[in-house]
Order: sequence, then structure tokens, then C-alpha cells
Amino acid sequence: MLWMRIKYRLGLLYKTVLFKLGFGKLLLKDRYGERILVYHGIDEVGETKYNSRFISKVFFEEFIKHITTHYNVISLDDFYQKKFKKDTLNIALTFDDGYLNNYKYAVPILEKYNVPACFYITTIHEKAPYLWADFLDLVSYHTKKKEVILERNLYQKNDKNEFIWNGISMKNVAKALPYDVLKMIYEIFKDDWESLPPKKYEDYWMLMNAQQIKEIADNPLFTIGAHGETHASLVDIPVEEAKKEILLSKQQLEKICEQPITEFAFPFGYYNQELADYCEEIGFERLLLVDYNTKKDTKNEASQHRFVMNPYISMEQQLACLLKGSYF
Repeated sequence: MLWMRIKYRLGLLYKTVLFKLGFGKLLLKDRYGERILVYHGIDEVGETKYNSRFISKVFFEEFIKHITTHYNVISLDDFYQKKFKKDTLNIALTFDDGYLNNYKYAVPILEKYNVPACFYITTIHEKAPYLWADFLDLVSYHTKKKEVILERNLYQKNDKNEFIWNGISMKNVAKALPYDVLKMIYEIFKDDWESLPPKKYEDYWMLMNAQQIKEIADNPLFTIGAHGETHASLVDIPVEEAKKEILLSKQQLEKICEQPITEFAFPFGYYNQELADYCEEIGFERLLLVDYNTKKDTKNEASQHRFVMNPYISMEQQLACLLKGSYF
């Protein structure tokens, strides 16, 4: 892991030097290939202190303008049917989680440039108005608590606004907790959440409602897919609980959208063969990952890996990594 971080930083340094010396065109030379991009949140300014996966709407529009000008941007449907152009980069866009900010900022920009996209929605709405990870990010940053207890373990706040126990962050522990246990985190930080001015931070936690999801589903430019019910790490909770999360997310979205939901994106990109098989059994025709677990998985035509966008680098560096297909 340490070596990967060093390699990543050296790679960015190398690209930065080339751009400063005027040799950046070497990194931005067009090349043939295919990428499915995955975004999460978009806000006004690209604030990452609450969520490390957010980019600004200005950056997003600049990026969309560039790729529609220089590359071949296609729907996920065309991507799966391999309707690619040669001698250029073929790109499909996806968004995970179902944030309201996707509806507010991304959709108008995508419509402006006539760019298709698929939105993978968590269906936690009947349990909570936010995802547990966003709740935890916000309260961890703003709380004055220095230590808290979860499941008899003492978590202490560090200088990165993370609660740590035995070298592990509460957020990483929470990924593997069933939702009934996870709800204890809401109780621990209930007062901290209620003290936050909700409108000020809504871009970092508010989800699309049913009407907005339906509106996107009805737009011929877009597709709705499922992303689990509570954004749990499906490989870490009991398998029957994981299958229930997958099935309920499908059923709830089909009720909202009034159409079949045939695409599923695994939360955190974590999956295993049993869950992949189950997804196909209940009618998911496309499974979106981050990375493949094995080389054998690359041969499954239903599964596709995705390129996660990086909010911490310049657009030139992002394009160079995208063209290469790797941050390393």
C-alpha cells in the first residue's frame, strides 16, 4: 500500500514537471481505448473536506466540454454493445449514490452538451434522509467531541477529523456493520447533526427524492440503476442481508421509475461471485464495479470496471491519467 502511494505521487510529480516544461502534449496525445467514468458528488466550489470525492460544477463543465470536443462520449448502452470509434478514447459516464447535487448541477450540464449518463441510486429514503457515510463525514468534521464509544470500542478524534480505534477509522468499521448496528452512530452524533445549518451543507448529504429520480428516468438521455439500499459494503455484511439490500433497491426503484431496473453498481466497488450471480438471477443485466477481483471476471460480459475521477488533481493531469487508464 505504501509503495502504491509513493508510485502515485511520483507519477503526478512526473506529469506536473512535463506540463511545466511544455511537454504536456505528450501526455495528452489521443489514443484508442474505452473508459467508464464514475463520479459521485458535484458542488459549487469543489470542497473536499466533507467528502473526498466531490468536484466543482465549473470543473465538471470544463471537463465535459473537453471530452465531447476531443473524444467519443457514448451511452452505457452503446458501450456495452461496443459501438466504439477507432483512434480515439470512447467514454461513458456514470454517477453513484443518488445525490441531489447530481440533479442540480450535473443534469443541466449533461443536457447542455447532450451527454448520456447513468445514475446509480441508493434507496435509503425510508430509513434516513442521508447516507451514513455523509452523516459521519459532516459530524466528524464539526463535532467538538474528542472521543466516542461505539460497540464498546473507544474512538478518538485525530487531526484529520477522523475517529480512530486501534488504528482503524470509524468510517472503515462502519462499512461492514449491518444497518441496525450502524444506526447507533446516528444516536452518538444526534446533537451534532441537529446543530448543523442544513441548507448550508445540503450539497454534501441531501439525496434526490422520488420525483427527481423519476424525472431523470423519463429523460431519454439518462438511465437509472440500483446501488443498494443503505450503501453498505455488501461483501462484509451477512450474505442474506446483502441480497436483501440488492433486491430491495431494485424493487424500490422499479416502483419509482415505473420501468425495469437492469443495472447495478456495487457500493465501494466491492463484490464477490456469489453476489454477482445473485444480481444476474434477479434480473440485473449489467454489473458496474471499480476493479475486477480476478482475471476471470473480465470475461463476464455483464461486468465492467470503472475509472474513478480524482478531485485532487488538475484537469490536465486528470486527462493524462484518463488517457493512460491509470493513476500510476
